[in-house]
Amino acid sequence: MTNKTKKPMPVWAMIITDVVLTAAAIGVFMLFDYVMPQSSGIKGEVIATVDSSAEGSFTLPNAADNSQAESTAQDDSEPAVTTTAPQAEKATTTLRTEQTNRRNWGNQDTADYRSDQNAISSITNGAITSAELGSASTDNAQVTVYKKSIGEGSNKITYFVADVYVTSASEIKAAFADGEFGKNIKDSVFSMAVENKALFAINGDFYGNSERSIVIRNGIKYRDDVNDADVCVLFTDGTMQTYSPSEYDSDAVIAKGAWQAWNFGPALLDGSGNVLETFNTTKYLNSANPRSAIGCVSAGHYIFVTVDGRNEGYSKGATLSELAAIMSDEGCMSAFNLDGGKSAMMYFNKSIVNAPDGGGRDLSDIIYIGG
Repeated sequence: MTNKTKKPMPVWAMIITDVVLTAAAIGVFMLFDYVMPQSSGIKGEVIATVDSSAEGSFTLPNAADNSQAESTAQDDSEPAVTTTAPQAEKATTTLRTEQTNRRNWGNQDTADYRSDQNAISSITNGAITSAELGSASTDNAQVTVYKKSIGEGSNKITYFVADVYVTSASEIKAAFADGEFGKNIKDSVFSMAVENKALFAINGDFYGNSERSIVIRNGIKYRDDVNDADVCVLFTDGTMQTYSPSEYDSDAVIAKGAWQAWNFGPALLDGSGNVLETFNTTKYLNSANPRSAIGCVSAGHYIFVTVDGRNEGYSKGATLSELAAIMSDEGCMSAFNLDGGKSAMMYFNKSIVNAPDGGGRDLSDIIYIGG
């Protein structure tokens, strides 16, 4: 019998095999780390509650209407909801007055991310077309949604504004996809809103895409890991404050009564309604994109904005300077950029009211008003 020696694998075949195996290993890792839902098992630590005596801390503009709605409610366990139909074709156009001189300050000393005064002026001095899409209220909240636009042609920006009043900070709620804190656990804004019986909802900060962040929801601390992004905190007294990473002090924030904390940003205004001079961001995030933002006019009065984008002629999207100017123009003292792009979605009266880029995407959390 003749012994046959097995021929060694050619070098080219060895290289191809190594590449295929490496790619397969990377693919499995990415599938697990970036796609597969991963429950953390963390239930969180209760750090804040809203005193029952503070439930009526703030008064709704239509308090009398709410009293009437309450008297006609059939089930005391669920607040009655009253809705005002919009006058669809009666849009109004308002010319904004010239922006006054303002003292600006920034949280990043980098000229590349300096606010654009021309873009700010185009918002504050431009003709904004506004149409009310509807108004709804419960015993503890009032929401009015507007569709607005500014500019023309390739420079047109279309955005949606929710003017929200609540009787207590506890009415500004947050929810996780599938009701669980973890990674890659995702659902649509619409489904999360329906599951939580929301009257109004907007996308959150997509915390599930990050392994390091500050996550406080409904007075429960799930994660307390400062990263390089700004933080926005809503307190139980109804005030809202934004922090740069170096400014954020967990103990101080908790001691003050942190009800919600979102970690995305950047912060847009300085706490007095002035657009920041610089933004803590990246060059890409500073460009025109679909946006969502939360702002505070005063304790109990909040503004939520969703800007459509990437659709020339309808809406190009907004730069951070333009978004900040919009929030300032709406009367906000402080404001914070939430997740954007395909995540930018607003829900009101059982439907998504904006036109999300690419139809939107599933994400990990929402901010909502219960209905």
